Amino acid sequence: MADAQSQAPVAPAPAPPPPPSTWKRLAVPLSALALVLLLVVLASARWVRWQGASSTQVTDDAVVKSDTTRLSARVAGNINRIPVQDYQTVKAGELLLEIDSAEYEAALAQADASVAGAVATIENLDNQKALQRAVVAQAEAQRAAAHASEVQTRQELERQNSLIAGGLAGTRQKVELAVAQHEKSLADVAAIERTIEAQRRQLDVLNGQEAQLTTQLRAAQALRVNAELRLRYTRVTAPFDGVVGERQVHEGDYVNVGTNLVSVVPLPNVFVTANYKETQLTRVQPGQKVDIRVDTFPGEVLQGHVARLSPASGSTFALLPPDNATGNFTKVVQRIPVRIEFEPGQKLVAQLRPGMSVVTRIHVD
Repeated sequence: MADAQSQAPVAPAPAPPPPPSTWKRLAVPLSALALVLLLVVLASARWVRWQGASSTQVTDDAVVKSDTTRLSARVAGNINRIPVQDYQTVKAGELLLEIDSAEYEAALAQADASVAGAVATIENLDNQKALQRAVVAQAEAQRAAAHASEVQTRQELERQNSLIAGGLAGTRQKVELAVAQHEKSLADVAAIERTIEAQRRQLDVLNGQEAQLTTQLRAAQALRVNAELRLRYTRVTAPFDGVVGERQVHEGDYVNVGTNLVSVVPLPNVFVTANYKETQLTRVQPGQKVDIRVDTFPGEVLQGHVARLSPASGSTFALLPPDNATGNFTKVVQRIPVRIEFEPGQKLVAQLRPGMSVVTRIHVD
């Protein structure tokens, strides 16, 4: 009996309930995420719309700038002297550094000699032309005398022929003599004409040489101007009033054409470049008032105005501007540089330096 009860079949355990589907498990989190994204998009759109419609536009992506000039060598040579120091105030035309000028002084002297030689050659040619014109004039005078002699001998020949024809005292011998004299006078006239033609051709040759020598003189003068310029370039001067930056060379250094020498900052002529988002520029126009706060001077507010807006975004002028092809486009809010100039009569502007960070607030109303 006990064995029968021990061998009775055991009832199977109930099967566990099936697990919920993956979709049902992710439905709530995905719905929440989608709702959050929707709220973010709506909030961003409303923020951009509100930002563009705001009466003031603010950015801290702004910096003080100036039209700094970097001076480079225009001739090669060793630096002889540098009479200015780093960060020294200079006036327009003040000597900043000097390159060894011995070579360029010699080149100018040679150019002067070439010009003087060309001038002397032209003057000598002018003398030759004057002499040649005198020769032509003398030949023309001889031609006039020869013509007069020809007229006289022709008249004598006609007279002798008349005497012979009239049975007067003329003789055949006198007629022959008159004929010979007349023929000689004709030959003299022809010879003088040939001489005049030759002398005039020689004068034309001299005139042609004058044109060639004049061209050579102009070339020599151009070389002299170039030599004078190169000598002048050995002295590097300040192009305007300002402050010298850090010198890039020292006395004794050898520089080639194009080597950077020194920079000059035209202080206190500074301005601000503020990079505003494109969504902030809806109502920004030149002439609008700007509040400028400089990080270096907390609590101080400078006044300025919008001078002009850049014709393109900052990325457009980059070395490798973006080129978003189809398939990899990601929209990014672009920034447009805005030039802001300070109002005159603010003493603090004289203490500003290029590179200082500022916060600008444009009043668009």
